[in-house]
Amino acid sequence: MSRWDENRAKRMKWWHDAKFGMFVHWGLYSHYGKGEQVVVRDHMPLEEYTSLADEFKPNEGWADRLAEQAVRSGAKYVVLTTRHHDGYCLWDTTTDEFNAAKTGPGRDLIAEYVEALRKRDLRVGFYYSLPNWRWHGWWDTERYAHELPLIRQEVHDQVEELMTNYGLVDILWYDIPQPPGARSPGSFGFSPNPAASSAAEFYESERLNARVRELQPGILINNRSGLPEDFGTPEQHVTPEEGGRAWESCMTINFAPNWGCVHRSVADKTPGQILYHFVQAVRIGGNFLFNVGPDGQGEVIDRDGAALRLIGDWLKRNGEAIYGTAPGKIYETPGQGACYHYGMFTEKGTTGYLTLFYYPKEFLVISKIGGEVRSAEILGTGQKLEVEPMKNRRWRISGLPEEMPDELAAVVKIEFAEPPYLIHWDNAEWLDGGL
Repeated sequence: MSRWDENRAKRMKWWHDAKFGMFVHWGLYSHYGKGEQVVVRDHMPLEEYTSLADEFKPNEGWADRLAEQAVRSGAKYVVLTTRHHDGYCLWDTTTDEFNAAKTGPGRDLIAEYVEALRKRDLRVGFYYSLPNWRWHGWWDTERYAHELPLIRQEVHDQVEELMTNYGLVDILWYDIPQPPGARSPGSFGFSPNPAASSAAEFYESERLNARVRELQPGILINNRSGLPEDFGTPEQHVTPEEGGRAWESCMTINFAPNWGCVHRSVADKTPGQILYHFVQAVRIGGNFLFNVGPDGQGEVIDRDGAALRLIGDWLKRNGEAIYGTAPGKIYETPGQGACYHYGMFTEKGTTGYLTLFYYPKEFLVISKIGGEVRSAEILGTGQKLEVEPMKNRRWRISGLPEEMPDELAAVVKIEFAEPPYLIHWDNAEWLDGGL
């Protein structure tokens, strides 16, 4: 076991407590408003796409407004695409002139981003795509075999710059653990001819990440360099990692495939659906990384901003049910659990927080959960509720307002005599009220 494995729990404590981060897919592709993979999905010749770089003109102050959106949403960390699959770098890299400082913006956008986050005590995350579609060798590993070591070296050199030039970096979020020649997102019809059996082998990810940790000893690294590292990244679904590993569900407001800016999307998740996925991730031990795709000027579009405001307002009222919670003994599997017909529990010591995704009429019943219920209240308002014992070790909680007391989902804060746990039974006595 390496020393990085030994101190993982200490390094990750802030991240587990934070629960909520903001993902930001933004780059040259944002100008089109067709998502982040437009170059390959529209099968654009390289010259056609690269000519766009001089038209990319982000507004002054974009990073401050983005950081303010993160704060208002209740996010505790932000992960921004420093380079996506198109290879365009948002910083002043020495490795390639196809970057923000040498083209339209004329400045280092990553420096602006980091400064804006630090002013607001937000944790700094860097997304970095391993593929760079601008290399001919990515698509044809035999004819352009001479480019393969250059592709690898570019990754190592650029990651070194990111880890060296911007002070403390909290998260390194790799993407697409595929070697050159492998089928990548959007490349429908492409016949793969992979240059190596795995991304970890081709990019020498063990050496790459060891250097990252030398430069940033406290950093958290995701699992998309082809190595497990610190946490898993289920995409567009909420699924825990095996073996109790840390994980983070990343999700867009629109349905797949677009993560970058899109115009006039009609297939979007409702705020209630977003919150449902968020609480679902938290209740079973994960984090939630919610994506926005700013426009070509770097401004968060109205659709994303409205969703962020609703979530942020909900967290102002109910954040106690999210931040700093950890799975207890109510749920023994990731599937449905006790009281699921009302909503989901999150837990903190002897306190259970029941987020009501299905608001009950008149009263709710706490069943299959021990121990004794001492008190209950509406978390967002502090309104006290009545608690009465019932047969089968149940508890009736009544006095709920007739109208839902929250725009999204009300939360009932329940104090137990001990840390709550799932009650097991193996007979039919409950039918007679004798459990």
